[in-house]
Amino acid sequence: MKNHRILTIVLALITTPFAASAQVHGLSKEGATPTPPILTGVHDRDAAELADVLAIPTPVPLGPADLLNEYEQAMASTAQGFNAEVSQIAEAVQQKKITEDQGEYLCKEAYQLAMMQFQVLSSLHDMLAEQMSQTPDAPQPENPPPAAGLNGSGYHNDVHTVRANEKAI
Repeated sequence: MKNHRILTIVLALITTPFAASAQVHGLSKEGATPTPPILTGVHDRDAAELADVLAIPTPVPLGPADLLNEYEQAMASTAQGFNAEVSQIAEAVQQKKITEDQGEYLCKEAYQLAMMQFQVLSSLHDMLAEQMSQTPDAPQPENPPPAAGLNGSGYHNDVHTVRANEKAI
């Protein structure tokens, strides 16, 4: 499946300039006879697959702050999913579709699953936050330039100014 997608993307990258130039060329000759399409071997199914592949936005790399936000959103989603599942179970018990014991068992299962998901997401969030707090804000240069007035040996060169008409030794 992955090879098929890669082949489709490569085919799309190769054929797109030709298709675009054919459309521009066809539009410039409005009164002329229509030219046959360049992509005669492309079927409707292939064209639909190409359109699907090209419609997928390219992923943008996420930074640590974005990942923290995603972890927080996933934790909130886990809590909302658990709430919705318990509500469905309670409704099924009220409508006598399942017994109270079955409802209790299903609620316990849903709770355990939600807690495991929440704990994993919370741990990932905490580890990333800890990494971010230990990472320096800006990288320090490896060989900082020497301070003004110092040469490499630590000797301090004082610069003396001499005014006009003064003698200095």
